[in-house]
Amino acid sequence: MASFETISTTQARLNELEKSAWGCAGDITPEMRRARRHVQSAGCYSSQWCWCPSHYYSLALDERKEILGAHSKSQLCKACLFENKNFVPNDVATGDCADRTNSKYYLIVVQYVESINIKTLASELRGLRPPGATRLDPNYFSDLRLAPEEVSEQLTGYGHNGVSPFGMLEASIPIVVCKSILSVRPKFIWMGGGHKDLKLGLAVSEFVSGVDAIVLDVSEPRTDMFDD
Repeated sequence: MASFETISTTQARLNELEKSAWGCAGDITPEMRRARRHVQSAGCYSSQWCWCPSHYYSLALDERKEILGAHSKSQLCKACLFENKNFVPNDVATGDCADRTNSKYYLIVVQYVESINIKTLASELRGLRPPGATRLDPNYFSDLRLAPEEVSEQLTGYGHNGVSPFGMLEASIPIVVCKSILSVRPKFIWMGGGHKDLKLGLAVSEFVSGVDAIVLDVSEPRTDMFDD
């Protein structure tokens, strides 16, 4: 029987090999593995992972772009969880996110160079209902807000600056991709990878299909352009 020391040494070597494969300076977390498993199971073969320096978010977008090897700032995206404060469930038994046309929460993926137009988002979400279906009140989505950080972490399973659309704990949350992302050239984007220092890059088409995203025209160019 292998000794405890031998097993520990083998495990340490495996951990180092895994970190090397990820290009990761820190420990591999369960959240990172969860995001990666989803990316792999979704058939996102274009996926790339980049471990960023801890001061990444103190850098300007141009500097972040260089770290990721991106061609344009427009390729840098973030995922934000929004809550509909007016939410009324269709059926208590089905949960808060079972109906993509009437969900309490939506994860919105937007470029850093764009901002979400809340009024347009409200209108577009209301318009998801097919013809003939019961229409929602015109003001139903009038109180959309960013979910509190603790709620976002509870539902997505990811902390601040590490939210990924892949591997969320609440897998039924509908994912909305801002239509402007489809116009990015080259058609490759970067987003959170399950840890604040880990970024995931992949082809736009694989991302949209991999998370079964809803594409809506709900963003507009930022006028302030202060880095987030």
